[in-house]
Amino acid sequence: MTISSEWTSAVAEKIAEMERKLAALEQEIEEIGQPAAHDLKKRFDALRVEENALKRNFEESMRRGEPDSVRLEKIGKLLQHMEREESSVEHEADFLHQSAPSSVTLAAKAVAGMIDLYRRAIARVLGDHHPLGESVFVNHSHDALAAAYGLETPPSGEAPPEPDKAAG
Repeated sequence: MTISSEWTSAVAEKIAEMERKLAALEQEIEEIGQPAAHDLKKRFDALRVEENALKRNFEESMRRGEPDSVRLEKIGKLLQHMEREESSVEHEADFLHQSAPSSVTLAAKAVAGMIDLYRRAIARVLGDHHPLGESVFVNHSHDALAAAYGLETPPSGEAPPEPDKAAG
């Protein structure tokens, strides 16, 4: 049986097209992420193995010169199977892309928002001053503390004013 060069070029073109589709599908599965795409990743890895087998079988049949009809039939069936499986995996990946975010993703976003809110609140209250680890009584004089915290200091020698006992 003589196989035309048109048929071999058509098969080579389909193999190249399958390769492009699998590259795009791999990117889409990576975008979905784990754990949602775990099963799809397994199926995709199986498709990659089948793709390598398809390429190897096609190259072997071309190296022999005149490929036999049985091998070409098997190559055609494997190619059809891969196209169906790729279409199925792509359909499921599209479905997962459209689904609502998982509860883990929502929880992570909520926690990140709470942490950001907490940091902004601390920054607003404390500003650039970070009192944690500092003691206000170590290495500070009364005059330095009064100046730092905006307290009035009596002239030296006078007693500080008594707090109003009726107010407390």
